[in-house]
Amino acid sequence: MASLKQKLKRLHRRNSKRHVLLLFLVLLAFLGASGVARYYAFVPLRLMDNSMSPGFKERSVIWMCQLPNCLTHFEEGDIVLESRPGNEKMIRKILGQPGDTIKITDQGRVTTPRTNFKWKQEDTFIQSRAFYVPKAGDTLVFDQLNDVEQDYVIGYLRNKGQHIIIQTTLWQGEHEINLDRVGSTKIANRQVSLNEIDFLPWQDRFLIETQIRQSEPGNAPIALKRKIFRGSKKIIPQNPPTIKDTLVQDSLANQDSLTPQVVEEIIDPINTIVIEDDCYYLVCNKGSNCPDSRETGYVTADKITGRIMETPTRFQNSVIAPTIRKTQTAARLASELISKAVNAVTEFFNSEESNEEKDAEKKPPKTSKIKLPKGAK
Repeated sequence: MASLKQKLKRLHRRNSKRHVLLLFLVLLAFLGASGVARYYAFVPLRLMDNSMSPGFKERSVIWMCQLPNCLTHFEEGDIVLESRPGNEKMIRKILGQPGDTIKITDQGRVTTPRTNFKWKQEDTFIQSRAFYVPKAGDTLVFDQLNDVEQDYVIGYLRNKGQHIIIQTTLWQGEHEINLDRVGSTKIANRQVSLNEIDFLPWQDRFLIETQIRQSEPGNAPIALKRKIFRGSKKIIPQNPPTIKDTLVQDSLANQDSLTPQVVEEIIDPINTIVIEDDCYYLVCNKGSNCPDSRETGYVTADKITGRIMETPTRFQNSVIAPTIRKTQTAARLASELISKAVNAVTEFFNSEESNEEKDAEKKPPKTSKIKLPKGAK
């Protein structure tokens, strides 16, 4: 009897409005937590190129963890998610950590404090270079950096929102020579313009120096030296009209149609740079035609917004993806078989109808008999 009362109480409690409401709230909280985990904690990303091959194939899915404990203590070889301007996200591998010195030769040989390997098809470093990956608190002297490090430091300052103005001079040994000499050199079968010399990457500047060295007499080395300055942009109207007392109204009315002109003003020179954040060097697995730190420079820690989740990624690519592909293949084959069966049945019935029509055509037409009255011949 007691057990029957307990069963009735449980049934009454399960069917009560309070119990239903509680289950609804629990389900709603679970769905909310799942949504938060899906969009903010664990993010699946699909590779749209083969930049990370052979480790990850094109269109494979990589699961990324975005929790705070996943965004600390990065190590060389970790696959991470890099956030770039314009809400662009790139999956890259850590090659250099803060404080590392990396050397990449023109033959694709890479040396770090922890590894040494041959990077197949590496085509960015046309000459061997060693460079330092700075850490938070480092102080760098711009004049003491090589051409690669200068490119990376300029990129670092610009990513910090600073407006940097570059001034380039041409030197032969200890003597400065006319920068117009650069105009006689070529890159990719075109003449080099003096207007672009301040913005060229180190590879192009190295080629310019090599061409000038081959044509200039003497054994002194040729070098393009740079200085950087903090600058500001000032917008002024182009060709402002002269305002006279008798034409004040007309001149002010015409100012709206003037094309603005941007003028750069130098504020102060920069030679000492204090690094505020830990920097990393992120690369593709693929060596050629792949944008990574070789072009864009150092990546600060705040730009790394995810780290690979190896187990879900491995399960996704080794179990789920093949199962989906097999299911799709089976569905396609089944659809083809059904379509063939339907066509066969349709052809069968069409052939039966055509045979009946042919048989009807072959039979002679029926003649009607005329009944004569009795006695008629």
